[in-house]
Amino acid sequence: MKKTVVFTISLLILLPGLSGQEASLKPYGLKSGIIEYSYSGEKVGKGTLYFDDYGMKSAMYTDAVENGEKRKGWIVTFGDYQYMWDPDRSDEGFKLQNPIIAWLAESSKGDVESFTESIYSQMGFSKAPDETFLGKPCKVMKGNMGKVLTWNGILMLLDMKVMGTVSHQEATKIQANVPVDAKYFVIPKNIKFSEMPTMF
Repeated sequence: MKKTVVFTISLLILLPGLSGQEASLKPYGLKSGIIEYSYSGEKVGKGTLYFDDYGMKSAMYTDAVENGEKRKGWIVTFGDYQYMWDPDRSDEGFKLQNPIIAWLAESSKGDVESFTESIYSQMGFSKAPDETFLGKPCKVMKGNMGKVLTWNGILMLLDMKVMGTVSHQEATKIQANVPVDAKYFVIPKNIKFSEMPTMF
């Protein structure tokens, strides 16, 4: 269960994985940006989210230690898939068909914010009063497992405790509406990506 919950939240963090048929959507309220994060708890380290076209393109880089093991990795959303690989193991990676596309179309008629709220609601979260974080007015969802803060659809803070495991992720620096190099959204051609089964 713990892995499923964490995986679901990871998909929500990278919500911009939408196909061309949803090209009119704007998953984020900012055209582009670079968001830096810190991790603590079971996973300790840093991460950086790059996005453009209001979140239709996104790439997340993580450099952290989890369960005593050093882990680096990229997750890039491109079309209907998310691609994951470790830059230190450049010969192999994984790709996952993004279930969010179908969910979004069926459950919220393209309203990304309503969709996100509905998914967290299924996990026992409910809307709470807005909070300010890093000077930004954030939407808040709270539940027995913790709380999540978002601003313009972007994750700002996540506090979770699942089966005794504590996870904390928070934004530490926000660069809004800045140019983002297209190189971050390129899928490496030299990597063989094995397909992972959808977990939903």
